[in-house]
Amino acid sequence: MKRREAEGLAARLAVGAVLIYAGVSKVSAPAEEFAVVIQAYDVAPKDLAMPLAGLLPWVELFLGWSLLLGWRTRAAALGAGALFTAFLAALGLAALRGLALPNCGCFDNAVHFTVRQALGLDSLLALLCWAAFRSAPGPLSLDRWTERGTNGPNASRPLDPP
Repeated sequence: MKRREAEGLAARLAVGAVLIYAGVSKVSAPAEEFAVVIQAYDVAPKDLAMPLAGLLPWVELFLGWSLLLGWRTRAAALGAGALFTAFLAALGLAALRGLALPNCGCFDNAVHFTVRQALGLDSLLALLCWAAFRSAPGPLSLDRWTERGTNGPNASRPLDPP
């Protein structure tokens, strides 16, 4: 395994694991708790807080599992990077406006970060998304497995005899 592939694999697994943990921690709690945090950021209309609280954890789970399994890795890394960029924008606005947040909302009530800590974590995760995107399809991924299955040296061709 080349260094770039190893870095991409580590990045993909780290971001995937964080997203799965974040999604599970929010899905296992009442959506109203996460909606309160979303409202505290004051970046979306209050009417969208509950729909976002219901949707975002599932998006995190979907992207997390996609990254962990290496399925459509580039699209998942791009989606996760966009998610972290949106989180960074919301955190930055909250910091600039001096808002008192009940918690960052990263992992529901399981882990609490300050705004500064959450900015650092989301920045790191966004960079790891770039590493995962850049190295895709990487080792130990469904992408590579399916690619080899259809294009590999032992792939059967329709006109080849059995």
